[in-house]
Amino acid sequence: METFDELYYREPYTREFDASVVSCEPADEGFAIELDQTAFYPTGGGQPGDRGTLSVGAGEDSLVAHVREAISGDGAGEVIHLTDIALPVGASVHGSLDWPWRRDNMEAHTGEHIVSGIVHALFGYNNVGFHMGERCIEVDFDGLLTDDDVLDVERRANAAIREDVSVEALLPSPAELAAMDYRSKKDHDGQIRVVRINGVDFCACCGTHVSSTGQVGLIKILRMTTKKKRTRLELLCGRRALETCEAAMAALRETSNFLTVGDEEVPEAVRRLSAEKDDLKHQLKQAGRKQIDQYVATLAPEDSLAVCCLPGLDVEDLRYLCEQVLERTDATVCAGISPVEDGGSRLAYVMASSDADLRPACKELNRRLDGRGGGKAQMVQGSWASSSDAALTAIRDVLG
Repeated sequence: METFDELYYREPYTREFDASVVSCEPADEGFAIELDQTAFYPTGGGQPGDRGTLSVGAGEDSLVAHVREAISGDGAGEVIHLTDIALPVGASVHGSLDWPWRRDNMEAHTGEHIVSGIVHALFGYNNVGFHMGERCIEVDFDGLLTDDDVLDVERRANAAIREDVSVEALLPSPAELAAMDYRSKKDHDGQIRVVRINGVDFCACCGTHVSSTGQVGLIKILRMTTKKKRTRLELLCGRRALETCEAAMAALRETSNFLTVGDEEVPEAVRRLSAEKDDLKHQLKQAGRKQIDQYVATLAPEDSLAVCCLPGLDVEDLRYLCEQVLERTDATVCAGISPVEDGGSRLAYVMASSDADLRPACKELNRRLDGRGGGKAQMVQGSWASSSDAALTAIRDVLG
């Protein structure tokens, strides 16, 4: 349990500090080091722990332990630094935070408060799940939002950033707390720390935050998903949001240059290209069907089995080929195969019959030709890891 007197609470903008090693024990393929004070925030409350270094001495004889994560210990306010090397107990150390990482998390946590406070004020929904990852922040609400709702929330959140209102961490007495209307995901024992963002949010929280909303810089909601009357928002804040917007603008500019249209014309240009592609695919499919029809017109099976090996056919084309062979020739069983594009030595296959159950033959051919697939009694399909010659021999052996 936090005492809220820790250095990372009292002075959250501290980047470097001095301390002494209290203990150092082997742990998790490294070492667990405790200090008499620390600016490293431990993982908790949805916020990742800090990273950085702990240095002992200077020059060639110095020791530098890399802190991959800070976590809470068993005691009140105890922080364990998970490091790659051991440091001597009692040694004086100089701690240095990975400040971009900490600053990102401060911006992200404050941004989450802004978004959650606005959603709660507008819709009455509670934040029932919160995770800050390196890719994005995920926030779950116990109600459904629409696309328009999310856009409105994002606009209001960025308006709150432009207002640059203060972000304060309060430690109210029990009497003061009882008079407060604040958000909280769970009941807490002992001292409650409440983060107040003027006019935006009032929430119990033990994370680190920037001192005013303007320092968040930008909030961008990337994605919304809904499931079982809940809504999940994926969002970015601050530097990460800015870099994502920069990357999106660069991709848009590259696309507009490629299409030789203005940025604002890209959606319509893409829709036009997609329609043209669909039309060309249809024309290509029709041309392919004509080639199949011409092939079938020249086909004269010597017995009831017709085996056809044609390049460039997908499974849909192979089904059409088999149907046409059964309809327009005297064959009662047709096997069509075609090399799979970019599939190495794999062959796509379809086998059809006018009256026989092909499932036993399909199973046997899959066994012989390292294949997979199946289907209904009179039509099966799949692929084989085989050469065309080996497949043709096996087909005639099993079906002939």
